Amino acid sequence: MRKAIIVLLFFVAATAVSQSPAAPAQSTKTSQAKAGTAARAAASPAAKPATALPTKEQVNEAMQRTLGYDPAMTWTVVEIRQSPIAGLADVMVSINKQPPQHIYFAPGIESAVIGEMIPFGSNPFAPARQLLRAADGPALGPKTPAIEIVEFSDLECPHCKAAAPIVAKLAADFPQVRIIFQQFPLPASLHPWAMKAALYADCAAQANKDAFWKYIDSVFENQGSIALATADDKLRQLAKEAGYDADKLAACAASPEAEARVNKSLDLGKSLDVNSTPTFFINGRRVPAIANIPYDQLKALVQFEIDHAGK
Repeated sequence: MRKAIIVLLFFVAATAVSQSPAAPAQSTKTSQAKAGTAARAAASPAAKPATALPTKEQVNEAMQRTLGYDPAMTWTVVEIRQSPIAGLADVMVSINKQPPQHIYFAPGIESAVIGEMIPFGSNPFAPARQLLRAADGPALGPKTPAIEIVEFSDLECPHCKAAAPIVAKLAADFPQVRIIFQQFPLPASLHPWAMKAALYADCAAQANKDAFWKYIDSVFENQGSIALATADDKLRQLAKEAGYDADKLAACAASPEAEARVNKSLDLGKSLDVNSTPTFFINGRRVPAIANIPYDQLKALVQFEIDHAGK
């Protein structure tokens, strides 16, 4: 297996080194193609034999042999699971605390491919749309829309902050579209106070869905002044300024019910292979990093999906 992780990994690793761990960068080149779990959902696990999965120790050994020349390089084996393609294991590895990379590994021939599986066919996004029927976050737009746009977002994420005004513009330009906000706080190792902010925002949506949007906008605007040690005080202050009862909101945020709702949203995102924020699904089509897409191109994509609603 020491030969397994092919030269492509060096490119991925070098890219990871140049990115900021606190703000995972995303590529616009794959913004309309990445949909790993949609492909997984379309596949039938029972229809193919199980692949012999490598152990975590074997993956770490291969990573060490490939990247161990650089002491500044770190990695975490996030998950090892069956791939929808027979004979390939799906190994997810985070390099330098960046969003996990898929390494599709063939143990028998000790070869690997790095990348994303994409949905492909005449109705490629149906599996994702089916999963997204469980999206129940606060929403803008009609209850019977032409299509839905579902956003998985992290309130500590600067890319999500950059996407917020674009979401508002899309809502204005496409009143026939419903936009649903799903909490997806990244791990504390990346964003220390993201989970706390998600709990407060969840409770804000429960108390007043209209004021929710004002509240999350204020959290985005104040990202730079929020730290883990002071997050409760700052989130309470912003809640009060948005018109909420700060004490009630804080009590709700500390409740197991709020934690369960946020975890439910996280689980939904994970079922769709969301591993970075913001990640959008437009009529089921996975589109990350919309702030990096020219707005005219993004509008054309939304209109294209409206024209192909349900397909």
